[in-house]
Amino acid sequence: MTDTNQKSAATERVGLPAPSPRLTLLLVVFAALVLARSMSEGIYDIAFANLALDLSGLVSTVGLVYFVGYGVEVVASVAAGPLLDRGDPKTFLVVSYLVKIGVFVLIGLGSTFLSSHLWAIVVAAATVDLVHHVGEMALFVLLPRILHARALVRVQALGGTVRSASELLSPVVAGLVIALLPGSRALLVAAGLQVLALGLFAAFVAVVVRSRGSLRRTPQDTPDDRDDRGRTDRPDRSVEPGARADGAPGAGPDAGRGRSPSRREVARTLSGSRAWRRFTTFHGLTVLALSTVILSVLSLMRETLHMTAAGAGTFLAFSTIGAIIGGLAVAKAGPDGIYTSLRWAPALAGAGALTAAFLGQTRWLLAVGLILFGLGFTVYLRSAGLLIQLRAPSAVLGTWNGLLDAVIRIVSAAAILVTGFLFDRFGGQAVYLAFGLLLVLTAALWSTFGTRDRQALGATPLHPAPAARDSGEPGRS
Repeated sequence: MTDTNQKSAATERVGLPAPSPRLTLLLVVFAALVLARSMSEGIYDIAFANLALDLSGLVSTVGLVYFVGYGVEVVASVAAGPLLDRGDPKTFLVVSYLVKIGVFVLIGLGSTFLSSHLWAIVVAAATVDLVHHVGEMALFVLLPRILHARALVRVQALGGTVRSASELLSPVVAGLVIALLPGSRALLVAAGLQVLALGLFAAFVAVVVRSRGSLRRTPQDTPDDRDDRGRTDRPDRSVEPGARADGAPGAGPDAGRGRSPSRREVARTLSGSRAWRRFTTFHGLTVLALSTVILSVLSLMRETLHMTAAGAGTFLAFSTIGAIIGGLAVAKAGPDGIYTSLRWAPALAGAGALTAAFLGQTRWLLAVGLILFGLGFTVYLRSAGLLIQLRAPSAVLGTWNGLLDAVIRIVSAAAILVTGFLFDRFGGQAVYLAFGLLLVLTAALWSTFGTRDRQALGATPLHPAPAARDSGEPGRS
């Protein structure tokens, strides 16, 4: 490449600089989008649960609604990934909004049949959970395609912060909505918020288009060893995985075949990479511990620390405060802080869990422990998600993330089943001791995830060939 071409390529890579008004507008629109989605989700979750309880009179039916919804999300994680890789994530996201709006309006406008049959409510809730999860996956795949790394980190971190803040607000809003519009009519408000979210998504895409001239992501700074990688490192959608952008065959197993890798091939690549095996193992252990702690924190305060229901609910706000701080910390650290965050965040969450369990009788120490846990919880999960978005092969990101997400969701489901038994059998402090120490252990494991592992994450057979990456690296002499 000549010097002139290098300068031209470098110019094309400029987009959404950190202090630009465009980036500020992008963040404001995305924050509003997340808030609208979260408010809608809070309303329809409680509305469906209340409908199931009113129809059956059994608390177990509420658990059934959530269990079925969780199950379809696991199926969606595996099944939707390849479709997202082959199709347009924007289309999937828009369809997910339209389906949710349709279901909410159909039930909310007075469909006696749907609102008076338990199985219909379960099916409707499962349908909403399915399309909502597909929409979440579509957004996960779309963002790294259209935003450079630093903008992506800021957008995702702000989204996490807003979502955490909405967890304080959404139960109050949902309660008011259901009080004013009892029964199925509350779903009409959820539908209206989904319409608002759809409009905000269109505005978000429009800001990106105006900022970059197209919806294609231009390669930019990424963590550590991926700094300043070239255009072909994140292949264009027209380039098949494993093939070079210039048409020459790459290292991938599908080079020259003219088709995307199958789900089995992606799974084989994941399991065949030592670095990704280590990532999946460390990530699974960390999420297992985090899920166990977060699912049992209310039981800890009620049963072990002997707090009232109102007092325990109030103190949950401290973990949300920690989560808000965590989102801001991820944004400030940027892409370069991802690997460091994976090391310290689990340890901080573990320290917070242990503090809450063993020093929580002193209420200000309980508050400190919950803030520390919420901070570590959010920083870890956001950082791990960003690592996948920035390091997985972009052309198969949907399948790649779907398989990892299915594994993690199965681990989380196991945590849901086991936590209650362990809590009843051994007590809250024993559970928190075990999983608090596990979080400290995972922090030690992440500290062994060194430079060689980081480089290997981006060097699987499904990543573009090194020759294709090297040919476009900017700033190399």
